[in-house]
Amino acid sequence: MSFDDAFARYERSPWLRTRFQEVFDAALPAEVEPFSFVPLDGLRELSTVLALEPDDLLVDLACGRGGPGMWLARAAGARLAGVDGSAVAVAQAAARVGAFGLDGRATFTTGDLAATGLPDGCAHGAVCVDAFQFAPDPVACAREVLRVLRPGGRFALTTWEPRRAGDRKVPERFRRLDAARALATAGFAGVEVVERPGWEVRREAVYEAALAGDATTDDGLALLQMEARKALPRQDRLRRVRAVGRRPG
Repeated sequence: MSFDDAFARYERSPWLRTRFQEVFDAALPAEVEPFSFVPLDGLRELSTVLALEPDDLLVDLACGRGGPGMWLARAAGARLAGVDGSAVAVAQAAARVGAFGLDGRATFTTGDLAATGLPDGCAHGAVCVDAFQFAPDPVACAREVLRVLRPGGRFALTTWEPRRAGDRKVPERFRRLDAARALATAGFAGVEVVERPGWEVRREAVYEAALAGDATTDDGLALLQMEARKALPRQDRLRRVRAVGRRPG
């Protein structure tokens, strides 16, 4: 299934548009409409480590429907450039700019994790929420972020890593994922990776609630149920992490 299809299902799913957020974190502002698994305290943490100033430019890599990135930009008074491989997600994000009060301050374009199409050194910060694992080459993705950042700019990401490298019981995209190594190899300084198990408790609650729901007429919920059946048995084989690195200079 393509990401275009997944985002289209989200848009028409009553369960995903309402119940997801209620179960995951009722404190999240309604306009965030999460497609990922970072709660409000996680967004605040990302905002702190990015250390953006008003009118800085934040790049949201694999932005999806744009909620987390727009929340971060609004919190800092920053501008936003969102990039995603799904044209459907980009259209949905662009349609939601007004809900965050970012008219004229947020743009969304299609692009690749390792080829954003953005100018060199244009960004003061960059973020990638729950999508770094989809990069075919994490180091190439990190190098692309390094390219678009100004000296001193920070890259913050959230993802999952295997507790045991090469674990064949987790999906291939996770087996050798090592955010610290990828960022350091790409040239980032001050790399820090911390585990956030509390976020996983919230994700598990969403999956359990989804499995208890009726997906007869909700194909978005049906998609989440499929994800839950695959993810729950291997959840303890992955660790939930937040990483950050800084472009030297």
